[in-house]
Amino acid sequence: MRFAKLLVPFMAVLILCSSAVYAAEAPVLSVDGQGSAGIAPDQADVTVGVVSHARSAAQAQAENAQKTLAITQALKQFGVAGSEIKSQNFSFHPDYRSDGNSQKISGYTASHSLQIHVRDIAKAGKIVDAALNAGANKVNSLHFSVGDQSTVRKEALGKAIRDARNKADIIAQGLGCRIIGIKNVSESTGSIESRSFNTNMLAAVKAVDTSFEPGLLTLDANVHIEYLLGSVQ
Repeated sequence: MRFAKLLVPFMAVLILCSSAVYAAEAPVLSVDGQGSAGIAPDQADVTVGVVSHARSAAQAQAENAQKTLAITQALKQFGVAGSEIKSQNFSFHPDYRSDGNSQKISGYTASHSLQIHVRDIAKAGKIVDAALNAGANKVNSLHFSVGDQSTVRKEALGKAIRDARNKADIIAQGLGCRIIGIKNVSESTGSIESRSFNTNMLAAVKAVDTSFEPGLLTLDANVHIEYLLGSVQ
């Protein structure tokens, strides 16, 4: 009876060791899989600017501050929360003109940029128009992006895994083998890059009512899977 009790754990260890040796000796098939998924953007960031020129420093600053305040108020009336509007940068400098062999101050320039986070991208064009109508004279950038990427990431990874398995099945069958397990898995998945409109495209928005078609944003996923091969039974 005591011998039987000792035999059971011994056999269990023997089976585990045999399985480990078998797995270590099994041929390995390394396969890469790729997958991609698209998703419509659900948010945008637009940066508008006010550039003011005046003969005096005080006048340039006052004009710039007045227009910046008018833009902010116009955006709030359009439904943009104050927390979604933030100063991107501010600069102030004198302007010079040549006077013989010297340079003299001819005036002053004040610049102030505002970044606006748009949660309803259907309003992106109208928000740009509201800023321009309120005094903005520059549209620096517009980026469309996705807030939650978990769903599109899952879809892209699922496609990459299926692609890898499909390749592995074809190769294994061609070799007269079958997949009996997985030795190792690694993945490399980036993040969705925002879609940007360049400044040349944005330069024309002051002429007409602005509208944007952001299209779909794409996420690419890659997996590397090492399959264990066994003989066909």
